[in-house]
Amino acid sequence: MKKVIKVLAWIVGIIVLLWAILMAVNYGFTTSLRKYIESFEPVNYQDADRITPTEENNPNYKVSFVTDKELKVMVLTDLHIGGGCWSHNKDMKTIYEVITMLQNAKPDFVILNGDNIFAVPGPVYNGGGTLNNKMVAKTVLSLFEHEQVYFTTVFGNHDTEVFDYYNRQAMANLYMDEQYKYCFFNQDFTDSDAAMPSITNQIIPIKSSNGEIRKLLLLLDSNAYVDKSIKAVLDWNYDTIHDAQVEWAEAAIKDISAQAGLSGGKYIDTYAFFHIPVGEYEMAYRELVNNNLKATTDTKYVSGVWDEKVDQELGGRIWFGGCSSNQDNPAGADKLFETLGPDGLNCLKGCFCGHDHVNNAVVEYKGVKLTYCNSIDNLAYTDVDKSGTQRGCTMLVLRRDGTDTMLQRNAYKDLGVSDSKFVDIYLDHYFYDGAIPQ
Repeated sequence: MKKVIKVLAWIVGIIVLLWAILMAVNYGFTTSLRKYIESFEPVNYQDADRITPTEENNPNYKVSFVTDKELKVMVLTDLHIGGGCWSHNKDMKTIYEVITMLQNAKPDFVILNGDNIFAVPGPVYNGGGTLNNKMVAKTVLSLFEHEQVYFTTVFGNHDTEVFDYYNRQAMANLYMDEQYKYCFFNQDFTDSDAAMPSITNQIIPIKSSNGEIRKLLLLLDSNAYVDKSIKAVLDWNYDTIHDAQVEWAEAAIKDISAQAGLSGGKYIDTYAFFHIPVGEYEMAYRELVNNNLKATTDTKYVSGVWDEKVDQELGGRIWFGGCSSNQDNPAGADKLFETLGPDGLNCLKGCFCGHDHVNNAVVEYKGVKLTYCNSIDNLAYTDVDKSGTQRGCTMLVLRRDGTDTMLQRNAYKDLGVSDSKFVDIYLDHYFYDGAIPQ
């Protein structure tokens, strides 16, 4: 028995030692990444033209943007920074691409649309090799702090994996830390009574100098998995936007619209941002594919492709919230579109999601533009770092006269990112075979 205990003690000791060594190594690679960030110059804004967030004392929101000029919002999704020893070169590639796009586009602010990090085991899951998601998130924060670019965020499923050290609330607290002066994330709502509370819900009004609210940007936590089990992760059993979040958003939009003097069933135009697509993305996809991409009464193809792998069991290229249990009725997985869309408040003008890294299709569905944002991910999908066709950002330009525009910007073709700095990038075909449309 003494020998058994001794052997077990040695095994535990070796595991602890290896774990400590790995932590030290990962911290060293993290330090190297942050020094790489510091090697760049900050974005060259003209101070006189800089639009900055305004602190508010409103029960529905804490921050707004006030301007009479056009406002350029950059949406970046799925950065997937691993932050460890297994992902260092690919993380450097991501940092280079993001900073280059920021310096060339000079957005007024950025919305990170989830999966900012990928703190998962490597190389088994193509992760960085660290489970310290807070350490990796600090690298993301340091990027925007150094570049002096205002930003906010929603979380994706990978920002807080079940085996990560820190939960969703702890990560939200990090983004709200006052030391990060360029991050204006604020937790305007959380359904704290839920078994899996949503965290990153925020409303950002866009105002004119006379106080008129022109637009609302609604950030919603699309949550992660249905429970905290490893099985839910391995089965890709994604959660949905909760009813309590939709009810909060509906009440807040009604209240803000009333404060703005709107009446008679009129509500302020709203753009929604979330990581995992809602079921209407799948509904529109099915309808278009069944009609050879020709417009129908409800649906119109605009641009881009669906290029995610087809999974025969789950049946599609769109991994929408609740996809494991709502294949027969994707639109019924949550109440967002029904509540804010044309059959509800009729204020929803567009939705922006990420999650499916090589989908960047844009469609109009029942008068609402559903956009897959160009993604960044160089890590999670094998060899995705060599693919350039669907990589980049999405720009939303908001104008006072209401002529808003949305542009998909390719990192290599449009925003000055080199296609040979880290690995040779191909731009002549899609990541997987069989993208729709070809």
